Amino acid sequence: MHIVDRILLGVYALVVGVVALFAALWAAGWDVVARWAARIDPVAVLAVCILLVVVSLRFLFLRGAPADPAAVVLHRTEGDVSIALEAVEQMATRVARQIRGVDELTARVHPSGERVAIRLKVVVKPDVAVPPLIEQLQLSVREYVEQTSGLGVSDVRVYVSGVAGEVLWKGNRDRRRVL
Repeated sequence: MHIVDRILLGVYALVVGVVALFAALWAAGWDVVARWAARIDPVAVLAVCILLVVVSLRFLFLRGAPADPAAVVLHRTEGDVSIALEAVEQMATRVARQIRGVDELTARVHPSGERVAIRLKVVVKPDVAVPPLIEQLQLSVREYVEQTSGLGVSDVRVYVSGVAGEVLWKGNRDRRRVL
């Protein structure tokens, strides 16, 4: 549901609530409500009623945005194949962890038709050249996922979030510092 629809729903609920409250007070016999209602212009009441009906119809036929699919569907001549996004994440994680220089890793998969975009968040080991590591990650993950799942990979983006604990030398002592 878009933000405009959420705001509209909030205003709609407030108006319907106030109208229901006044109707309940009028039905209970409160003369104050009856006197106040007698002063209201019938055209204004008609306009509010028409607006409420239109908004009611809008919400009745409103279709929310489809939820993010939990799987990617491959349409084949023999039938459809569904591959869970979690399975694709596991594939990407498995191959990326095997690459020398990766210390920690998380993978996220974003579907787009029969293709996926893969996002990797990595912590690299100290003294590793980052550009070749990223290139190897991108190439290995793309090839493995495409060959294993049959899905097309639109892109593999790597975010290096840090460097694992590295050893800094000071004189005769060494200190471990986590960046």
